[in-house]
Amino acid sequence: MPTQEFITFAHYLADLSNEVAKKYFRLPNGEMAKADQSPVTKADREIEEIIRAEIEKKFPEHGIIGEEFGTQNADAEFVWVLDPIDGTSSFIIGRPIFGTLIALTSRKKSILGIMNQPINGERWIGISGQGSWLNGKKIQTRNCTEISDAVLCASSPFFFKDNDAEILKRVSGLTKYQHLGGIIYGGDCYSYASLASGFVDIIFEPELKIYDYAALIPIIEMAGGIVTDWDGNDLQLQSPARLLACGNKALHEKVLKLLK
Repeated sequence: MPTQEFITFAHYLADLSNEVAKKYFRLPNGEMAKADQSPVTKADREIEEIIRAEIEKKFPEHGIIGEEFGTQNADAEFVWVLDPIDGTSSFIIGRPIFGTLIALTSRKKSILGIMNQPINGERWIGISGQGSWLNGKKIQTRNCTEISDAVLCASSPFFFKDNDAEILKRVSGLTKYQHLGGIIYGGDCYSYASLASGFVDIIFEPELKIYDYAALIPIIEMAGGIVTDWDGNDLQLQSPARLLACGNKALHEKVLKLLK
């Protein structure tokens, strides 16, 4: 369980990220393509630089894993995992459904996670052994146990290749909105926060990096949900990861059978 000092510091880091994101949102943001052709902006780089500097100053013995500036001291007992702008494409086109993800891990397990949405003024936090909150109000996943009643989200069909594309088609065809395609795309971290808040029931992705999901695990699990790989195992904070998140165990077990 994280100490109050860690929790207060994580909120402080999220506060710092707010001002940078607001400074560049719907304004020239220096968009460019990285080596893998994914987009990055000044906001991505500036937020991570600021957060890393504060961690190094406050907890020099801690490790850091960040999307933009790599890994340092990854074998430390405590490691911060950062995605300065998750949903960069949404940020670039002016959609306020991106977020800054800040996780604290201990011995390879996420014990604290923040998803901060600066434009909407929304902050989700999950604290191991304590619970999950949105702007100070405790949240709970929805008790949806049937796939036919479930709302399904994923980032994009582009990431589902070959057999994974067939799995996506099969699962989405059984969900609540099957007559509309059965799936809602493009939410990135906002969809996971919505799952923790009880508005989404299933999310699965074929390939995520550690900084995409480390902060979301405690937010979802402490709200009553479950996050595993496609075989039902703990993710072990590795990259890439095949992730399945559901609002409850009963639904999770039914989806797992379809993924296998």
